[in-house]
Amino acid sequence: MFFYIVHFMTHHIQLAYYYLFDSTTICVTIMKMTPEEFRHQKCQTLQGVDLSRKGCIDDAIKLLVEVINNRDEFVTTSSCSGRVILFCENIAEGHKKGCKWLFTSHDSVDIQELINSVDPAEGNLVFKYEPLILHIRCFTLDHAKLLHTCALEAGFRNSGITLGKHGKVMLAVRSCMGLEVPISENGELLVSHKYLEFLVRKANEKVEENQSRTERLLTCVKNAFEVNT
Repeated sequence: MFFYIVHFMTHHIQLAYYYLFDSTTICVTIMKMTPEEFRHQKCQTLQGVDLSRKGCIDDAIKLLVEVINNRDEFVTTSSCSGRVILFCENIAEGHKKGCKWLFTSHDSVDIQELINSVDPAEGNLVFKYEPLILHIRCFTLDHAKLLHTCALEAGFRNSGITLGKHGKVMLAVRSCMGLEVPISENGELLVSHKYLEFLVRKANEKVEENQSRTERLLTCVKNAFEVNT
């Protein structure tokens, strides 16, 4: 576990110093790329095939993604606005081999609609809520820090920066509002309809909070870009 202290740049490299909780200091060298190199890689990313199940950006975050991608120093690489899912785990020889989605929604859920999707005969059913997740490639560590601050201010306190190979700086915007509950096993429903109603209420509360944080994030990003134009 560590936190960022200070960094500085030379002509070819960027040095990032980290101070660990055990009083150890480490230095990470990040190879700098030119604006032209980053612009080329950004174009490749935006022109790539969307491999998500939906195949397009969720409506709730289209404006946020557009605002970020309109800046030369950033490019979003993957995103999900948040969703409620009911899925069936496919189990083979004790290992998960993917899953079958029975229900999904990016908005608040109607309890009856979900209950109609519950079929214990499907096998091992899991009810899950996933909050916003947004991965952003950043030109420099300074640019990543700018959006990281926005994410924290908006409530996405599990966000973090990853320093990869070949000068790649990635920011993951995320929070800890997830919910995952098994509701059936081997074709047998383990919970009552009353408990399903409880799960849906909790998930809907998380949906509303996630939407509120997403709106705050958009505002924070716009304000940060105006100041750093």
